[in-house]
Amino acid sequence: MAPRVFVNFRRADTGATGPHLDTALRQEFGEQEVFRDQRSIRKGAHFPAEITGALRKCDLLLAVMGHGWASVTDGAGRRCIDNPEDWVRKEIALALAWGITVLPVRVDGADLPDAAELPDDIRDLAGHQGEIFRPHQEHIDFPPLFEAVHKAVPDLRRRRPRRPQGDGGGATYHIERFDHGSANFGGNGTANTYNFGPEEDDEERP
Repeated sequence: MAPRVFVNFRRADTGATGPHLDTALRQEFGEQEVFRDQRSIRKGAHFPAEITGALRKCDLLLAVMGHGWASVTDGAGRRCIDNPEDWVRKEIALALAWGITVLPVRVDGADLPDAAELPDDIRDLAGHQGEIFRPHQEHIDFPPLFEAVHKAVPDLRRRRPRRPQGDGGGATYHIERFDHGSANFGGNGTANTYNFGPEEDDEERP
């Protein structure tokens, strides 16, 4: 089964937030539904072919963006997104060209870059509605993010369906524990546990 959701991020901009979201999305929608390069690509595989092959089959790309997303530079001091071979840029450009839904995830409320700041092939990104995700407010921001993913891919099945509370009201969530190892979220008498173990370094993600 091909993954339906593709996680696009730059570690130099958002640290471990990309892997963090990948883990939570897999907990919510299933192990096989989410693609993240360093976890999903088997050792020895051809990186470009695996990336493009997985992306072509996905329905949604999450573009995880921090406050410095458009200004991250390489070792020569050039903006990474100005390099046509930069994989963060290439993945977004291919998704836009192929008609795949692109959902910006604005980490800590980061602003989307202006269209004038972006290369031509990803300029359309500036006009996409996004979701805010605050790494220290997961108990607030996970539910609307999961809902946005589900709306973008309606036939994506949840492992834990949300149930209305009371007279048709929405589910409520509260954080019970977060110690960098796991977070337990309760709602409607249920508890959902997300495990955030240490992640490997993403060498291809500057």
